[in-house]
Amino acid sequence: MAASLRAVREAALDGRMHNVFTRRTQLEALHQALLDKADIIQGAICADTDYAAPEAAVEYLLTLDTLKEYHQTLNIDRAHQDEYAIARGEDAASRREPVGIVYIVPTSYTVFYSVLVAVAGALTAGNCIVIELPISTQALPVLIKKLLESSLDRSTIAFVPTPATDEDLGPQHMRIHQDNHLPGKVVAVVDRTANINHAAEALVAARFSFGGRSPYAPDIVLVNEYIKEPFLIALVQASVSFPPSASAIQGDERRAEKDHQEERRGIRVVSSLGRGKIVEADRLDPKALPDKPSDAQLLVHTVRSLDHAIDLSNMVENLRGAYVFAHEKSAKYLTQFTNAHVSFVNHIPVEVLVGPPAPKQVALDRSVRYPTTVFSVPRPHYIRPTQLSQSVTDILRTKSASALQNMLVLQSSKLVSPTRRPLGGGVGFFEQGILTGLGLFSISILAGVCSLGYWAWTMVEKHKSRV
Repeated sequence: MAASLRAVREAALDGRMHNVFTRRTQLEALHQALLDKADIIQGAICADTDYAAPEAAVEYLLTLDTLKEYHQTLNIDRAHQDEYAIARGEDAASRREPVGIVYIVPTSYTVFYSVLVAVAGALTAGNCIVIELPISTQALPVLIKKLLESSLDRSTIAFVPTPATDEDLGPQHMRIHQDNHLPGKVVAVVDRTANINHAAEALVAARFSFGGRSPYAPDIVLVNEYIKEPFLIALVQASVSFPPSASAIQGDERRAEKDHQEERRGIRVVSSLGRGKIVEADRLDPKALPDKPSDAQLLVHTVRSLDHAIDLSNMVENLRGAYVFAHEKSAKYLTQFTNAHVSFVNHIPVEVLVGPPAPKQVALDRSVRYPTTVFSVPRPHYIRPTQLSQSVTDILRTKSASALQNMLVLQSSKLVSPTRRPLGGGVGFFEQGILTGLGLFSISILAGVCSLGYWAWTMVEKHKSRV
């Protein structure tokens, strides 16, 4: 076992990071180190990727913001109250303890943000950290290691160039493989009630930003057939605002051959201007979609209705995200029946596009990718017996038939009041269709009755005139 891992194991056993003051000071030192190296960090991000300068700045700023979010959760007064809850005769039902050691295997996408937020989340929960960081000639891995070693307690963080075994880490550890929990596929739906220009700009930015590699970038856009043409025009206009990246320029020679192959598969290239490519599919098998496109392209397919969009979306395997652009009532219907892990209506948060996929066991948080509950385990403490526990204990001890009968009456009385279903409080999607049908039917009946009345009146008038 390496000496650095031995030191981390000893620190985890000693509970060195359990103290809330220690955790706060560690986060403060890390935050200050990031502030001091702002230009160097953004330069390294640009050097290791083909990101534009604003994209590197966004990754850096989101990292700072996440560290602030974690720091604000470490409330000293609340931590003191929770620690001494039992001493005051109070339950500590929400008490949690750190796992011990968090082993992080970083992703290659937005690696600076991804590593730093995982480190900050693990520190906030009170853990020591081991990062698997292979030897590299790139700037970011070297910079990340230097920043963390200079700002954090050296006994609480270690780096290994090759995978560490469970024996090296000890029994109290967990592993975070940031590329293991892939986000599946992401679908966007643009209804006829949507703001077309707003939807086009948001989808182009989500698909083409950060090299087109975001795990939450839309893989396919389902657009209503009534607005397909203006929507495609809006997509092309939005894509022009993104200048071509270096990787896109290098692929120009093979682009014509690839476009020809796609046309034979029923995929028509709408535009290849700007950062990526916009294509339209004449036919679509959602189950055959690749896990993630190999290049930055936005695939568009036409749908006839909301139900058609829902059916196609639910055919996509492992639908981890949905972006819905529609009027609120239509959006409610789409998000209710689309089986996505997370849905966003009429916006795509930039902070979701940066960083690794969220762990499956927690809901996606827009500001904090790793809630501290991921790095801790529940350890509740109770001192007060519940009323039910006391009553049952009395029955067992006294063996009184009357006490048991009283208990049965008490518990039964709580179920006497039946649950009443409330009256409908609004007009939903189907109700609108029913009311529309009834309205058209009523208009037809009313028109027929009026015509019959008019005919009867004219016949009576004719009869009077003859008489």
